[in-house]
Amino acid sequence: MLSIRAVICTLTCLLFSGLALAQATPRAPGLTFLYSLNCTLGASLPVGAGPNGNRVVIPITGGSFKGPRLSGKVLPLGADWGLIDSKNTFSADTRYQLQTDDNAHIFISTSGPAQSDGFIHLRIKFETGSSKYYWLNNVIAVGILTSGNGYVAIDAWQLTSPTKA
Repeated sequence: MLSIRAVICTLTCLLFSGLALAQATPRAPGLTFLYSLNCTLGASLPVGAGPNGNRVVIPITGGSFKGPRLSGKVLPLGADWGLIDSKNTFSADTRYQLQTDDNAHIFISTSGPAQSDGFIHLRIKFETGSSKYYWLNNVIAVGILTSGNGYVAIDAWQLTSPTKA
């Protein structure tokens, strides 16, 4: 015979597990377009094998970016210190500098793996002391990179909170 305590525990567990199953899928976050960037690249320098794969350094030599809240040029400082892993997947690891049309400086770092469809999915992190663009320091951003002969193009978006019900 079950004790009253055991029955209450069993009913409570069933009630809470039923509630968990009945909950709706959470609302998805949104994306707000930040900019499109075109960047020119220098000749790559194969560094060779290391503990994390084969490293290749690709210099960033210039370019431009344009979006609804910021635009300017890509300065010729920085590079992609990418890795090619044991399964031949390239992962970007960049650090470079933007200068806005109103002369603010924004440091960017990105990382992310190549996908089977040829795109590279990027995590983007911004750093700036500019009061006008300080909001970028707190942005969670993603980008989609496509590459060409001597250049890359990146479309970048800011992650936004889901809308409330």
